[in-house]
Amino acid sequence: MATVMLPRMLANAANTAQTHPVEGATVDEALVSLFVSQPGLRGHIVDETGAIRPHVSVFVDGARADLESPLGPNAAIRILQAVSGGSLRTAEAGSGL
Repeated sequence: MATVMLPRMLANAANTAQTHPVEGATVDEALVSLFVSQPGLRGHIVDETGAIRPHVSVFVDGARADLESPLGPNAAIRILQAVSGGSLRTAEAGSGL
C-alpha cells in the first residue's frame, strides 16, 4: 500500500493527518483514493479538471512525478506546495530595504 505525505500546513488546512495510506497503481489512482477518504484535500491538490495545480508538486520515492506515474507496492508519495510570487527586487522594495 502506498502512502501519501502532506505538508503540515496543507494537513492543517484540511483538518487531517499528514500521512494517509492509499490504494492505486498510479499517482492519479492514489489521489482518487485519498480524495474518497479526505474530500477536503481535493481542491488544494487538483483543479476542477483533475489536473495537478500549478503550484503543487508531486514526488514518488523522491523523484518528480505526474498523474500517470506508476507506483510500487510501498511507494511514498509526497505532495508539496510551492510558495511563489514577485521578484527579489519587488520583495526588497516592499520590505523597506
